[in-house]
Amino acid sequence: MDRVISDEISWAPSRAVFLRRVLVAAVITFVSLATVALVFSLYFGLPITWGFLVALTLTTGFAVEDLMHWRNAKSDRWRISDGHLIHDGAEGRAQIPLSNIANVWTQFGSRVIVKLTSGQRIAIRYLAYPVSTAEQLNAARVPDLMRDAK
Repeated sequence: MDRVISDEISWAPSRAVFLRRVLVAAVITFVSLATVALVFSLYFGLPITWGFLVALTLTTGFAVEDLMHWRNAKSDRWRISDGHLIHDGAEGRAQIPLSNIANVWTQFGSRVIVKLTSGQRIAIRYLAYPVSTAEQLNAARVPDLMRDAK
């Protein structure tokens, strides 16, 4: 079976995936903080409303921090071209030879982890199709591995 790999494959972060992650994290954070505040209020006989206000304030702060992170992440572009994994982002361009990629896998639903032969790990975040991205990266690095074996 022959594999056909196009000359260039690219990925970018998805706003919908990012917003879903922020919403899920915000709900879990708020429920956790509100539960702790409720137990604390009942134990010490304090008014319950303060706990919900503190939980809402802290959750809002975390959500705003995530939104500030999105300002940097939204410009990320990853692509495979000429035997390299290329990252164009806010900090500039980075090129990694495909032969330096030791392993690729998905993590936490929308993230792909690229492990280099040096042991360094790189996260490609907020992907709409992380499984297919990992498969494409693995397929692209296989010819390099076969060339190195010869």
